[in-house]
Amino acid sequence: MAEDLPDEFDVVVIGTGMPESILAAAFSRIGQSVLHIDRNAYYSGQWASFSLKAIEEWIEASRTPEETKIPDVKVDGEQVLLHLTDKSYSKQKLQFHIRDPEPESEERPEQVRDVAEDSHAVDSESTGKETFETDQKSSNSDEVEETEPENKDKNKTGDMSSEPKYEGHALETAESDGNKEECGSQDPTQEGSEAGSPDTNNQSSGKSQPSVEKEQSPLWTESRLKKDWRKFNLDLSPKLLYCGGSMVELLITSDIAKYCEFKTLSRMLTLIDGKLRKVPCSRADVFSSKDVSMIEKRKMMKFLTFCVDYEKHEEDYKEFAEKHYKDFLEHQKLSKNVIHFIQHAISMTSDVTPTVEGLKKTQKFLHSLGRYGNTAFLWPLYGSGEMPQSFCRMCAVFGGVYCLRTPPASLIINPDNVCTGVVMTTGKVIKCKRIVMENSYAPDSYMDSVSNRFVNRGILVTDRSIMSTDDAHQLSMLRLPDDSDTEHPTTLLELPATSMVCPTGLYVIHLTKEVDSDAQSPEETLQPAVTKVFQATDGESPQVLCSLYYQQKINNGGQSKSTPTNVTLVPGPGPEIDIDHSVTIARKIFEEIMPGEDFLPRPPNPEDIIFVDEEETQVTQDSEKTEFNETPQDSAESTAPSVDTENDQSDKSSEPNTTDVTSEQDLPSSSTNTKVDEISESVETCTMEEK
Repeated sequence: MAEDLPDEFDVVVIGTGMPESILAAAFSRIGQSVLHIDRNAYYSGQWASFSLKAIEEWIEASRTPEETKIPDVKVDGEQVLLHLTDKSYSKQKLQFHIRDPEPESEERPEQVRDVAEDSHAVDSESTGKETFETDQKSSNSDEVEETEPENKDKNKTGDMSSEPKYEGHALETAESDGNKEECGSQDPTQEGSEAGSPDTNNQSSGKSQPSVEKEQSPLWTESRLKKDWRKFNLDLSPKLLYCGGSMVELLITSDIAKYCEFKTLSRMLTLIDGKLRKVPCSRADVFSSKDVSMIEKRKMMKFLTFCVDYEKHEEDYKEFAEKHYKDFLEHQKLSKNVIHFIQHAISMTSDVTPTVEGLKKTQKFLHSLGRYGNTAFLWPLYGSGEMPQSFCRMCAVFGGVYCLRTPPASLIINPDNVCTGVVMTTGKVIKCKRIVMENSYAPDSYMDSVSNRFVNRGILVTDRSIMSTDDAHQLSMLRLPDDSDTEHPTTLLELPATSMVCPTGLYVIHLTKEVDSDAQSPEETLQPAVTKVFQATDGESPQVLCSLYYQQKINNGGQSKSTPTNVTLVPGPGPEIDIDHSVTIARKIFEEIMPGEDFLPRPPNPEDIIFVDEEETQVTQDSEKTEFNETPQDSAESTAPSVDTENDQSDKSSEPNTTDVTSEQDLPSSSTNTKVDEISESVETCTMEEK
């Protein structure tokens, strides 16, 4: 494939992460020839969303990277080798905490033949040999078949007993002994089922003949999870969008919104006195909340109203400008609960966050609240890994060339420290004027090693929500402060099946925590937060069916002085939960490289584009000539009306279409799937601001 590429491009973009994809679309939109390549066989790089099978392949690839031979190519200039493998992720550990059931002698001997071995752990750091079961092996094995009567009660589930405390070991399930323990909540093939809802029917277990309800709710086993591997979309770096943030605005103005779909984040949770509470954010939530008194409600509303336009009241916070935001909240004589709501849920700040930064984050949350329903965040359906691909589509529409699984081997640097081209691993040399590269590709000499940071991440697949309600399809976010690390709280994001990340009846929990060094184990770091949340749930705790822990190295610092002048390094995803930081980085880089150019302007409406054949136009003009001699004045008078009429018609016909392109329609304010092509630019006034 690389041999068929053109020999020269204006810009070569290396990596298909979020900032790189935005820049590729921006360059292509203004007419630059763009080559966008990636060493992986998938889009989005460190921002990717994987299926369950792809997760296993990703771990295996990180343990045994492919050895690529560097081509011996003679070029004019020095060759600087690039990293052919991504070393940003390490310490991956995948565990299945359930086993396949043992065959029953009388009831279903023909349905189960193989007994699964002990749940295995895939550890990238271990020296042992791990065995990954492929989808083909899983499909060939005889599994428990689900029987679905035509008229069945979809809300009924079997016994869903689970351990209230997650210990990180394999949870055994067996049907051969006296106590049958079912690990699954709902058949993933049943549409509209609500796992973990209050009306769940717990049924007795024993050696008696199985009931109809038990047949409808078979066990969640390792084989069943692997059988549904396509239904999982697990993000390596999950991100949300502020409803009033820069990413949503960019999607609207660039018309890239038509490539995406979203679902609203419906619940902001917090942990108070060992119990999970829903955070009141809007005016209606505040005054209907039972967790704060009437006096606290009034003080909270007064403070949030102040935060909406805090810049106009500098005298109220000037003396706390150099102090912590928590100190400023305490100075406002707010109660302990209200301070907790504002600090850990609304502004999502730590104990050491400066006051001005805390006010900005609170204001951003309030400006986003109410734009697309009673929420401040949007979640991209099928995972946030879909976002970079949306910008890649825009780049391709305007002529960008894409080539995956094409790692660049080296850069060609001339004596003036300017990059003149890229050497591919196939030996193909591509000349270019500018290089934009994700920093994981860059040689160590180009990086500022002082700015390295580390993020421990975890992904849990559970059988029920951490906070069960009548609506089992709610997206929830929770910030957990750490007593031993007040600067870096743990962020928990829970996604139901309706967010298109897992089979029906299951939930995916993402855990994120920034750490000071790479010496800390991801599982040991995040385990206290998991235990604390699961113990705070009402009723039965969720059962962890599958878990993945890993560590990410990030470098947000600047590039070193040895970096060529026309090479720009772009950082990977950071610990922040929102995606707006990538837009800020991409816009800044674009303005430095292309000063004066529009950053991703709205493309023309296809209905407004008129394609004219120059040869046909010339023939038409020649056929209109006659043998009669016409004075210039007569000729001008005879042609003027047709020209004016044509201009008038084109102007009139373009006006309605232009209006349609820039017209704005309000998105339905509900928690249902939000189609992004309906996203509007009209910002609804925040409830706080109206008051």
